[in-house]
Amino acid sequence: MNPGEVMADGLALGTITLLQPYWLLLLPLLAVLTWGWRRRQPNAPETGGRIVRYLHPLIDLLPPRPLPRARWRWLWRLFGLLGLSCLVLALAEPVRVGERLPDPPAVRDIVLVVDTSVSMVLRDYVLDGERVSRMAVLKGLLDPFIAGLSQARVSVIVFAERSHTLVPLTTDTDLARAQVQRLRTGVAGRFNALGEAIALGVRELDRAAPATDAERRRFLVLFTDADQATGGIVPEAAAALAAEAGMRLYTVGIGATDEAAAEETRGGLIYAPVDMARLERLADATGGRHFLARDTASLREAIDAINRQEAHALDVEPQRWTWPLYHWPLLAGLFLLTLARLGRQFTGRGT
Repeated sequence: MNPGEVMADGLALGTITLLQPYWLLLLPLLAVLTWGWRRRQPNAPETGGRIVRYLHPLIDLLPPRPLPRARWRWLWRLFGLLGLSCLVLALAEPVRVGERLPDPPAVRDIVLVVDTSVSMVLRDYVLDGERVSRMAVLKGLLDPFIAGLSQARVSVIVFAERSHTLVPLTTDTDLARAQVQRLRTGVAGRFNALGEAIALGVRELDRAAPATDAERRRFLVLFTDADQATGGIVPEAAAALAAEAGMRLYTVGIGATDEAAAEETRGGLIYAPVDMARLERLADATGGRHFLARDTASLREAIDAINRQEAHALDVEPQRWTWPLYHWPLLAGLFLLTLARLGRQFTGRGT
C-alpha cells in the first residue's frame, strides 16, 4: 500500500481511476480489426488449422467432410479478444483511490533571540499579588509557544555581552523547551549586545536555508528590554541585514515602559524600562511587528499574533492513497490469451 498522487487528467470511475485513459481508444480498434479479419476469411474446407483446397477433377463426387470441432472456434476468438482487451485495460493503469493524505507541514524556520542580560532579573511583573522577574515570565510563555511549533524548525539564541546559539535549528521542540527552562540571567554576561544577537540569528537562518529556498518562511522573534545596547554591531544595522536577507524581525518588549512599575527594593540594580522606540524601529525596518508584554496575557497575545501572521503551508495539489490495480487485468489478459491458444491447439482450429 503506497501513497501516490492521482493525476488531474485521469478518468475517474467511482473509486477507480484510470491514469492513462487514452489507451482505451485501442478497444474499438480491436473490435474493427476483428470484424474486418472475419469478413476476409475465405469460405473453404478447413482442417488442422490449415485451409485445404482440393484440385482433383472428381472432387465433386466426394461427400462433404464434417468439421466436428468447428463449434469451438467462436469461443477461442472471444477469449483472444477479451485477453487483448484486458491488456489494453492494464495499459490504462487503473488505481483504486482512497482517503486524502494529510497536507504537508508548514515550512518555517524560527529563531528565538532571548535576552539574558542582568536587567532581565528585574521584577516589574505582578502575578497573583507577587513580584515576578522578567526572565520567569518569559520562560513561562516561551514553553507553550515552542510546544506549538511542531511543524517548524526552531532555534534559540541567548545573548547579553556575548551571543550564543543555545539550540541550532531543529524540529526537536522538546529539546528547545528543555533548554529554555535552563536559562538564567547573566549566563552570557551582564550587558546587552543586541546588534550582535540579531546578526547571529540572521546568519543561523541563512546557513540553514539560503534565500534561494523560496518555499521556506524565515523570521526572528526578539525578546528583550533593549536596555543600553552595547557590542560592536549597531542594532539598526543588524536589522537592515535581516531585511536584506528577506527575514522579518518581530520584537517583544519584556518589562514596563516607565519607572512607575519598578520594585521599591531594587537590591542596588538600576531600574531600566523597556526601550520601545528602538524595538519599534527594528521591527519596522524588516516589515515585522513590535509588541509590549505588559503582562502574561499580552505576551501570550503577542506570541499568538506572530504565529498567525507567519503561518505558512506549501501550496500543493491534494494527494490521496492509491492502490495500483493494473496487475489484475494484466494477469487476466495473459490467462485468456494462453487459454485461447491452448484451445485452438487441442481442438485443431486456428483463427
